[in-house]
Amino acid sequence: MSVSRDNTKTIISLGFGAVLVLVCMLVFIALDQMQMLNDSISSLVEETNAKTAAANTMRDAIRLRASSLNTIRFSDDPFEQDEEYLRFLGYAGPYSRAREVLISGTMDAREVEIHRKLSEVARRAQPDNEFAAELLLEGASGKEVDAAMQAAADSQAQLLELLGELVDLEQENAEAAIDISAAHYQETRHKMFALATVALVFAVVIAWLVIHRIAEKNRRISYQASHDGLTGLINRHEFERHLEYLIDLASSDEREHALLYMDLDQFKIINDTCGHLAGDEFLRQLAAVMKSKLRKSDILARLGGDEFGILLMDCPLDKATEIGELLRAAVEHFHFFWDNRTFTAGISIGIVSVRPNGIDPAMALSTADTACYMAKEAGRNRVHTAATDDQEIIRHRGEVKFVTRIKEALEQDRFCLYYQPVVPVSREQSLSHHVEILVRMVAPDGSLVQPDAFIPSAERYNLMTAIDRWVVMHALGWLEAQQPGKDLPVFMINLSGQSLSDKQLVSDIMDRLSASSVPPGRLCFEITETAAVSNLASAVEFMQALKGLGCQFALDDFGSGLSSFTYLKRLPVDYLKIDGSFVREIANDPISCAMVKSINDIGHVMGKRTIAEFVENPAILEAVKTLGIDYAQGYGIARPKPLQELGLVRLPSTRACTSVS
Repeated sequence: MSVSRDNTKTIISLGFGAVLVLVCMLVFIALDQMQMLNDSISSLVEETNAKTAAANTMRDAIRLRASSLNTIRFSDDPFEQDEEYLRFLGYAGPYSRAREVLISGTMDAREVEIHRKLSEVARRAQPDNEFAAELLLEGASGKEVDAAMQAAADSQAQLLELLGELVDLEQENAEAAIDISAAHYQETRHKMFALATVALVFAVVIAWLVIHRIAEKNRRISYQASHDGLTGLINRHEFERHLEYLIDLASSDEREHALLYMDLDQFKIINDTCGHLAGDEFLRQLAAVMKSKLRKSDILARLGGDEFGILLMDCPLDKATEIGELLRAAVEHFHFFWDNRTFTAGISIGIVSVRPNGIDPAMALSTADTACYMAKEAGRNRVHTAATDDQEIIRHRGEVKFVTRIKEALEQDRFCLYYQPVVPVSREQSLSHHVEILVRMVAPDGSLVQPDAFIPSAERYNLMTAIDRWVVMHALGWLEAQQPGKDLPVFMINLSGQSLSDKQLVSDIMDRLSASSVPPGRLCFEITETAAVSNLASAVEFMQALKGLGCQFALDDFGSGLSSFTYLKRLPVDYLKIDGSFVREIANDPISCAMVKSINDIGHVMGKRTIAEFVENPAILEAVKTLGIDYAQGYGIARPKPLQELGLVRLPSTRACTSVS
């Protein structure tokens, strides 16, 4: 019996021992599987983060190379150009190193495809960029440089688009890793609970430790996927999620919130001077400074590079503006110390209200981003508060939209010419008949777009030279189409300041005149006083080249700026067009009359003909005659009309315009 009991005890002990061993084995297997999965996920997340960082580094290098090309292009200092060219070449190093990191790990099919496309585009982009840089260093200009810069810009845009796809793909991979970890966590948790029902306290403790460990790992992975690794702030993806929630909240309970979009000014100086380590440390410290100025309920995010975003909950627009000014001042007064040097930076801030008005996250971010751009445009280091119906924002968007419309109109030849007579005032026999040539854009529906609607956009986005070229060539075409021997007027054609610096344009005009039957003396190019003075050397070179063929020149809006008669000694102009702001007042303002008389008298002494603009009524015309001005122009004499009404022959390639002034 005692033996039996002993056997029973032994069997029970063996059974319990076997159960314990089995539980321990199961726990060991579970722990081993979890560890393997955690190691795999950690490796995947680290590799994904490394790839994301590498892609961002490559994208930054592409942007910096594009910035260097533009700096070289618009710099007049050869030493500065050489220095910028060295930086341009230097950006290839970070790009190559980041690329090696990118391809050193395992890649899925989509990553392989994006990398293949990147390699193809990079092979094309490299010679495009170097060719553009070489042209700029050689001092080339005109169509060849424009084409080279456009080719470089196109290839850079393709690279940036592919790198953006790669960053998005790595974000998806990180989120997939989180999903896998969460699913495995649930599965393992169930197993551990089952083991807990049959296992000893030891097994339960181990299970709890394992669960706790997995949960902590999940939290870390989730944190890495939603936060910026450098500053510890939430990233753009998480910020957009919070913004969407805030918009829904505003729509449901009529509460008002605010969105701030911030972009550092002069941050590039720190990176260029001390390197990216210094730039990273500056961003870390600055993020802490900004966070200290916010409430606990406010959300600060790093949106990318040197851009930050803030969501202010339950904050009206006036209070948000105060907070924006507080942040701007905090950044302005922040001093960053590195390598015995001190750096400061400014910040441009765009603010938009988040109200229950149907705005979506994309529109809110776009409006805030544009408001930030307006702050930079107004002088940087300032706050611009806007709304989706803000007139400045609408104007900016309208200008951007007009760029596409202008390019389409140029491609489709949808412009037309108007004219306005410039008539002799005195009876001097030597005064010939003149007309000023004006341009209108034709909308796709056939309606006319007035110059004041599209010229500002064309000037801002460097399209005026293309428009000027269209006007000059079509005006010459109209003159060529007239009957031989016909008494043609002098065409006064406006040229922008951009065109004065375009050597290709003056070469094209000279070639066209040399092959044309039109006497060059029938062309008089008008340039504004401001454009001539600000581009004096280019203006003189441009004018001398065309005057050598017999063309004439008029200085438009003379007296509107900081007029200096000294410039007239250098500018070979034939006519002075007196600014209309003085002319329209000469009948009732003695000061305006005296200024016009002074310009007219000195112009005559210097051998120039004078033209009074904005002659809008008989009283002004009579005053112009009394002062002895040579020509008059304005609505009081004649309104603009379509050019085809000037003669009997219509140029076939010139689009007809309706008679709308």
